[in-house]
Amino acid sequence: MKRVMFAFLVIILIEGPVSSQVLNKLVYGPLEGDSAGVLTVHNGEQIEIEMWVHPDGNNPGPIIGLAHALMSEDGIIAERNGTTINPQFDEPNWEQVFLDGPFVHDPQDIFPVPEGCTTEIQCGLCSIYPPCPIIHILPDSVWTYYGSFLMVCNDNVPTGETYYPFSEGWYPHSCQGTNWAFEAGGVAPEQDFCGLYFEASPCSYFPGDCNNNGAVLELNDVLFMTSFYRGSIAPNYLCECGEDPVIYNFAATADPNGNCIPNELSDLVIEIGAYRGTSYVSGCPDCPGE
Repeated sequence: MKRVMFAFLVIILIEGPVSSQVLNKLVYGPLEGDSAGVLTVHNGEQIEIEMWVHPDGNNPGPIIGLAHALMSEDGIIAERNGTTINPQFDEPNWEQVFLDGPFVHDPQDIFPVPEGCTTEIQCGLCSIYPPCPIIHILPDSVWTYYGSFLMVCNDNVPTGETYYPFSEGWYPHSCQGTNWAFEAGGVAPEQDFCGLYFEASPCSYFPGDCNNNGAVLELNDVLFMTSFYRGSIAPNYLCECGEDPVIYNFAATADPNGNCIPNELSDLVIEIGAYRGTSYVSGCPDCPGE
């Protein structure tokens, strides 16, 4: 695994909100003014945690290296799927761009990551020799989109609440976290981390519409239900069903017998019968559909 501590950042300004402040700052998540906002998400949803950078125009020279270390809580984030980088800061403009980690809790580490958390560190390396297009920062800096961490939310997070699962991470062998480097020296930028508001996704569907295309009891619905039962495809519609307790990511369209247990043989039998006109479909009583 690469142990490079810095990634070189080509600061070619993209038009963005102009800040009235002079600061070295990194924002994770949606940018609101000079701070991180709150991102509205849903259980099981793929999300992007944006990285916005604002270097100080009075820095002694161009930023030629950085490491962005982001820690996230496993109870909120189920998957980490790497990063996507603004092409201006990606290869081939940069010599190397890579992601270190994921680092999880290991009590044998010198500086272990806390239990229940995972750290990823986005790095890159831009040669300080030509043709690396390093451009000095102007005093009137603007916020610049650098890239995003790609993640998937857990599928059982209570909704209607805002969570703050992000913080600065570090290398478990050195404890180095986020850092921006110059040709001589460096700075640890101020960091701000967004919140995640988990919005409810109540069930809205038609019983018997297994492929969720808005048309009930078509041949394709029977084919989809057959595939659900066999496990060859997953239901393409999930929602929150009922209260106390809430069933998160309930496959409502895969429950045409209405007993609140999807993907059963009896669901397939009922769907076939309803398609033939010999039986009736229904929704789970806790979320009966339309």
